[in-house]
Amino acid sequence: MKEEKKKEISGLAKQIIEKLSIKNYKISFAESVTGGLLASSLTKEKNASKIFEIGYVVYSNEAKESVLGVKKDVINSFSVYSKETVLEMLKGLKRLTTAEILVSVSGIAGPDSLAGKEVGETFIGISIKDKVFDFHKYFLGDRETIQLEIVKFCFEQILLNI
Repeated sequence: MKEEKKKEISGLAKQIIEKLSIKNYKISFAESVTGGLLASSLTKEKNASKIFEIGYVVYSNEAKESVLGVKKDVINSFSVYSKETVLEMLKGLKRLTTAEILVSVSGIAGPDSLAGKEVGETFIGISIKDKVFDFHKYFLGDRETIQLEIVKFCFEQILLNI
């Protein structure tokens, strides 16, 4: 099952590289729950250097605040696992990169629930040429499966909206 999912992600990554290369677009990531898997999944493929600009793994609240400028009061008011936080992460990423496509993710990969959020509960922000999409999704499975599902979903959304 996981190998199948990895093959799907590889195929999606190849499509993203092809489409973004044609449009001369760059992509950047701000990752928490996926721990760098978005960037890694893309850079496993040839020609990724044509479209990938930068990826930040901002796992701790402090990193989200200091690297991306996520406001502490946003985290305190809404939790780090929220639409508000991933949209702040997108804003911070936009200040740090010139990429046309930006992706931010935060959520619970498990095995335990945190901050009143369920395992698999994920918040995703995607900005494509200043059009912003946000998603509140629930993914099932163990930690690795949830992370793979998040990457697959993000790549699918990019392809649907570019």
